[in-house]
Amino acid sequence: MSGIILIVILLVASGLIAYAGDYVGRKAGKKKLSIFNLRPKYTSRIISVFTGILIMIFSLIVLSIFSENVRIALFGMEKLKREITDLQVNIKNKEKELSEIIQKYEEVRIEREKAIKELESYKKKLDELEKDRAKMLTEIKNLSRERELLLRENEKLQRSIYDISQKISFLNKEREKLLEEKKELIDEIQFLNSTITSMRTEGIVFRRGELILNYISKGSLNKEQAEKEAKALLSLIENIAKERGAGSEEKGFIWIPEAEWKKLLDAFTSPGEKLIRVFSLANIFEGEPALLNFEIYPYRLVFKKGEILVLKVIDGGEDMNSIEAKLLEVLSEVNRIAQQKGVLPDPLTNTVGEISFEEFYNIVYKIKEKNKKVILKVIVDEDTYNSGPLKIRFEL
Repeated sequence: MSGIILIVILLVASGLIAYAGDYVGRKAGKKKLSIFNLRPKYTSRIISVFTGILIMIFSLIVLSIFSENVRIALFGMEKLKREITDLQVNIKNKEKELSEIIQKYEEVRIEREKAIKELESYKKKLDELEKDRAKMLTEIKNLSRERELLLRENEKLQRSIYDISQKISFLNKEREKLLEEKKELIDEIQFLNSTITSMRTEGIVFRRGELILNYISKGSLNKEQAEKEAKALLSLIENIAKERGAGSEEKGFIWIPEAEWKKLLDAFTSPGEKLIRVFSLANIFEGEPALLNFEIYPYRLVFKKGEILVLKVIDGGEDMNSIEAKLLEVLSEVNRIAQQKGVLPDPLTNTVGEISFEEFYNIVYKIKEKNKKVILKVIVDEDTYNSGPLKIRFEL
């Protein structure tokens, strides 16, 4: 039923009840009726009040019949309050559950992002592995081609071996002939040696400024000990002079100026290790005594074994002459660095060491075999003092 119809019914019913109450009250007043022995005036008032009460009761009954909300407001308020309280508790529980769900959702979202990142890193690794796999397949193909080439070369070598075996038999015969020629050459060499020996008797045995000997002294000796060690050193130099052909029993084999002798004694008596370098003061011919002078230096370690002297990039793709020239530049740089650090050079050659032709060309060929740019390391091969010589080795 709509609200308008309900209101109309209530208005009509209230008017009828009011009219009936007024009618009854007037009748009771006219007839002077009394209720509970009250005066008629009060009796009519009670009837009016009772009529109002009936109007209210009727209104409540009608509203209760036709409106569920009114029934709940009149008879179910406490129950409604309890239900509201229960709903509020349920809402709080649901909100708590919702916050827990949101928290779990955040954790799951973070884990998902981590998993996505890990997946991306795995994809990258997989891509790298695929690239490596492709490279390896390419290398395998290249190696297969090289293997085929090597097999062909092997066939060629087998044929060459047969040819060489035939040549060997021919060379054996030639060898026998060469052995006979060798005997003749040995006789000629002996003759030439004797000739050279006779020529040396007229030559120079020591050149001016030539280093004759490096001698190490511990120093801190008293005068007597210093003279004894100085005489031992002179005896050693005298033996060298004899072997080289300088001096004689009559003239003596060596000669030292007085100032040089005092310099030598001072070196032996002063504290600290000393390097004594013995030089020839002039060109000495055979039979003449060697004229000596000394240079005194503190004896010290300059380079330790394994120390890297030079790092140089050399292109193995260049021709042999270029590689040789660059290697000579490296050796020149090593010589310069060693002298700057304190290694004393040979005064005649101005070098601190030497390298054989075999070592030199071994490293040249190794660089050439690489056929690409390589880093050449020059490394000290053993502890080197300022007396020298500096020994080196090469690494690529």
